[in-house]
Amino acid sequence: MHKFTTLLRHGLLLLALGASLPVQAAGPLDKARLTLVSGQAAAFAPFQGRLTVVNFWATWCAPCRQEMPMLSALSTKLAAKGIKTVGIALDQPDQVQAFLKQTAVTYPILMSDGDGVAVMRELGNKSGGLPYTVILNAQGKPLRQILGILDEKTLDKALAGL
Repeated sequence: MHKFTTLLRHGLLLLALGASLPVQAAGPLDKARLTLVSGQAAAFAPFQGRLTVVNFWATWCAPCRQEMPMLSALSTKLAAKGIKTVGIALDQPDQVQAFLKQTAVTYPILMSDGDGVAVMRELGNKSGGLPYTVILNAQGKPLRQILGILDEKTLDKALAGL
């Protein structure tokens, strides 16, 4: 009985301590249904905790395809600065797989499971247009948004001072 009482006290203490910690509301990407290109369920959580560049794209979007080699090269430089990059495809997995076989991409690609346009809108893209890039702080809050084709100068300017 003594062990049970001790465990119960520790459990209540942990609950009390946990209750006093600030609770962060889940952001749109925390709630999004995401998968890997292979179809396995994925979460956005591994990309949090740092400044993150999130690029929404699709294979049928010519400007998206045009900016990906630049973003891929830049993502390596950003990683050296502690900035993560992730792409979220609003497309069919087989189309994305075929595209990625032709175009080398150095950053992770996730698939939106049908709610990608709604997620983009929650992140500031009211028109739902592509490509759409959003820079998130470590807590997942949008700091900068770029609608349309991205170039290195524009991204560098958006990241300046963050």
